[in-house]
Amino acid sequence: MRITEHIYLVGSGRLGFALTDMLDCNVYLIDCGGEFALIDAGAGRNVDAILDVVRADGLDPQAIRHVLLTHAHGDHAGGCAALHERLGAKIWASDEAGRWVSSGDEAAISLDIARTAGVYPPDYRFQACPVDGLVVDGAPLTIGCCEFLPIATPGHADGHIAYLLRQDGRTALFVGDLLVCGGQVLLQYTYDCSPLRLGDSLMRLAGLDVDALFPGHLHFCLREGQTHIAAAVEDLRRLKLPRSVS
Repeated sequence: MRITEHIYLVGSGRLGFALTDMLDCNVYLIDCGGEFALIDAGAGRNVDAILDVVRADGLDPQAIRHVLLTHAHGDHAGGCAALHERLGAKIWASDEAGRWVSSGDEAAISLDIARTAGVYPPDYRFQACPVDGLVVDGAPLTIGCCEFLPIATPGHADGHIAYLLRQDGRTALFVGDLLVCGGQVLLQYTYDCSPLRLGDSLMRLAGLDVDALFPGHLHFCLREGQTHIAAAVEDLRRLKLPRSVS
């Protein structure tokens, strides 16, 4: 589904647009001038559905050369192994997320307790995948004609990264599970989810002047994206936690 001249939505599950597998996060494809980068990889149960959407948009899946992970949870990183094996896509992640994805450590990504809680079905398993490149907070990553700025944003999960992309005079922020439109956040009872660190991460985004905001779930917005960040930041300044998506 084409969103802008260079950005497509190619995966989304029940907490979004129900475009592909119901466990998938929002998976975005960025056309970087002939080679494509994905933001996140979906859950991995049906990568064919994502590739079918890519084809339906008139794009060649073989041009998917990179996957930029926001974090290592199964709904965002579970598709890495298939994309790596089938397309040779290079997987990028933070140091923490990279270790867990490459080792397939289900406890480190809270998959074991999420499966017990019914968030994932009993037969869902995370397939380990080599991580080819590490993204570093504040160190630009150039792919084709695109320059992504990784921003460390822990809080929803350890090793969480947001990606800022300035293109055609506009600023897009791929924010993973730190925030959704409306100024809400995604807090859960897992070992590495921290309201304090989440608040600190949101404060880091306060001065970015974001046009388009692309969360990992629910809907995205193409204009005035900074207002959604500002709403969450205003709650923090009043010593309140932003409302969490239930």
